Amino acid sequence: MKLKSVISLFAFILAWEISLADANPFLAPGQKRPLPPAVVKPAPPPPKPIPRNPNLEFRGYYKFEGEWKFAIFDKAKNQGFWLKKDELSDDGSTEIESFDVESEKIVLKGGISLELKESEGRTLPIAGMQSAPKTIQKKLPIPAPARVPAPVKSPSSRTR
Repeated sequence: MKLKSVISLFAFILAWEISLADANPFLAPGQKRPLPPAVVKPAPPPPKPIPRNPNLEFRGYYKFEGEWKFAIFDKAKNQGFWLKKDELSDDGSTEIESFDVESEKIVLKGGISLELKESEGRTLPIAGMQSAPKTIQKKLPIPAPARVPAPVKSPSSRTR
């Protein structure tokens, strides 16, 4: 314990003397030690944005009168809604920044990117039905009936 106290006191006195030597106005010019060059570290890259709601799905879109509308489904709330570009959702947590028609991707405010969800190709049962409808098979064309010649009337045997 005493050794640590003595060492820390010695270090303090040494640092104090060095600081006094740097601030001494009686030293001749050029005797002041130059400061070491400052080391500037580059700033670390910013962290990637954390998705606010990864439970969102992009389910569809359409364009009407020059304005795009997008169907967003929230799996956590089991609720879907339609949004225009730069429009906030009802809860204020979702806003669409951009849309790429070719790749069918939207970018939400905050950096979340959503792709159009592919259809699962299944049908859901309708309330009140006994069972789910069967999958619709491709209908084959109905063959045309064969042409049968009309019966020929035989000359009548009636006399006048």
